[in-house]
Amino acid sequence: MVSLLISNFLKLQAPNSFDTKKFEAESQSRSMGGTETGGRFAPTAIRMRAIRRASAYPAPEDFCKFLGIIRSRLSNVENGHPIGRGLQDIIVEKLPWISRSFLMDGSEDALTGFTLQKLAPLLAEESDTTAPRSRSKGRSRR
Repeated sequence: MVSLLISNFLKLQAPNSFDTKKFEAESQSRSMGGTETGGRFAPTAIRMRAIRRASAYPAPEDFCKFLGIIRSRLSNVENGHPIGRGLQDIIVEKLPWISRSFLMDGSEDALTGFTLQKLAPLLAEESDTTAPRSRSKGRSRR
C-alpha cells in the first residue's frame, strides 16, 4: 500500500518538475542584462556611436558629461548592451534631432533630411567590420 502511494506521488510530481525546469530554462535564455547579437556591431551600438560622433560632443568623456551619465554606461551601450528606458529618455530630451524610434529600431521616418545626411556616413563607418579599430589618444602601444 505504501509503495502504491509513493508511485502515484512520483507520477504526479514528475510532469510538474519537468514543466518547471522547462519554464526556468526559457526565462533564462533572454535576460535584460545581456548584450544584443553582434556586440560592438549590434544595430543600436552602431547608431549610438554615430549619434555621439554627430553631436557637439564627439569625445566619449564629453558626451557623457553632456548626458549626465558615467563613462562605463556609454561604453556598455556602444558595445552592444541594451539601451535602458532612462538613457533613451535622456538622449531624446537632450538631442531633439534624434527620435526614440531611430535610436531603438533604426526607423528614419522621424528624422530630418539634415540629420540623415549627417548620420549616414557615420553609420557606414561604424558598421564597417573590415576597418581596424582605432586606439584612443590616451593609450599608446609599447
